Amino acid sequence: MKAVAVCLSFFLVMLDSTIVTVALPSIGGGTATLQWVVDAYTVVFAALVLAGGSLADRFGARRAYRAGVTIFTIGSIMCAGGGSGAWLIAGRVVQGVGAAVLMPSSLALIRSTYPEPAAQARIIGLWGGLGGVAAAAGPLLGGALLSVAGWPALFLLNVPFAVLVLGVSGGLVDPPVVPGARVDVRGAVTSTCGLALLVAGCIAHRADLAVAGALVLGLFVALQRRVAQRGRAPMLRPDLLRHRALRATVITGFALNFGFYGQFFLVTLYLQQQRHLSPLLTGVALAVQAAGAVVGSPFGGWATHRSGPRTAMLIGLLTGAAGFVALALCAAGPLPAVLAALFVIGFGIDTAMTAATSLTLQVAPDGHAGVASGLLNTMRQVGSALGVAVLGAIGGFATAVLIAAGTYLAAAVLVALRTAPPGITAPATPSLPAVPRGRRTGGSS
Repeated sequence: MKAVAVCLSFFLVMLDSTIVTVALPSIGGGTATLQWVVDAYTVVFAALVLAGGSLADRFGARRAYRAGVTIFTIGSIMCAGGGSGAWLIAGRVVQGVGAAVLMPSSLALIRSTYPEPAAQARIIGLWGGLGGVAAAAGPLLGGALLSVAGWPALFLLNVPFAVLVLGVSGGLVDPPVVPGARVDVRGAVTSTCGLALLVAGCIAHRADLAVAGALVLGLFVALQRRVAQRGRAPMLRPDLLRHRALRATVITGFALNFGFYGQFFLVTLYLQQQRHLSPLLTGVALAVQAAGAVVGSPFGGWATHRSGPRTAMLIGLLTGAAGFVALALCAAGPLPAVLAALFVIGFGIDTAMTAATSLTLQVAPDGHAGVASGLLNTMRQVGSALGVAVLGAIGGFATAVLIAAGTYLAAAVLVALRTAPPGITAPATPSLPAVPRGRRTGGSS
């Protein structure tokens, strides 16, 4: 039951990142409202997930974990009971806060509850596997629920599982609280405000908001540098980006999620509003894309082992770009061709993402693999939020999908130019100044 307690919550977090999308036409409202239904959750999650690790260190991982699950459940109830519009978006914000708190805490609890390496690896595999299953099953499960109940049922589904997690989490072993651990409140506030303004500017076609968001995010980076220079633990390490291969990998992670989640939002509306598919059949169609991802992930691991992460990333990015082009070209064509394109896109993104994660761990400076992984996963979430905001604001479906293809091609060029060739070790990066331990990083797939 301890494994259930620590893994089931991640299943819920990942489920909510995809299950809601298939319900967007049923929720109703303008495109901007629907974009915020998706992005309110993603923006808060992306901005606060690193701060969530600090909360686990400061107050204890088990306490933070249970608090995160509780907040997530409250947000789910708000979403189910508030109707569409502002209250639903507020509930999604609360869900994002809960997810950002419980995610890093769950990883910390896995390490302390299962200290033996073999058992720890097994539980982490279960943790990640359940997340993958949730992301893949979300559209199909959402479509099935919508065929028998209204969209609020998608959020109420979380409640019994959350109660189960809270009931059995008492047996989890709490790691020691880190003495002197601090929560970077200024960093959390500036990152959230900056990303929210940037997304709002894209959704509302307001250049002033987008510029303000970019400036606030620049302030966030400056604050993080200042925190590190004072010998404290920042939310992220901007100096990690001095390594060109790591910088390229992080940008690639951003591009992968930008294109994928942007098209995921658009394809859901396209299938129901233009193809007139039911929510259930839309879920089946999106499950085809998830099947491509399920195949792409082990292929990415095999290609990375065989030819190196650089080659595997290029294969995935170019395959994904080809899938986007095919989707744009066959948007008015037969449905089987659309499904084939969706499968290719899913295959490409998971091939590239598996390799990008491997390369991140390879090129991260000694002792900074966790921070580098947290940076990669944070940028992926930022890409998800901006992908929905930017591509969702573009008028034509085919045009938006072609922009996603261009994003993948640009990332492929960056990978080709800025990462070491296969079989050649990347140049060592200069030593990074040590910072006190006081934060566990966490991310999402």
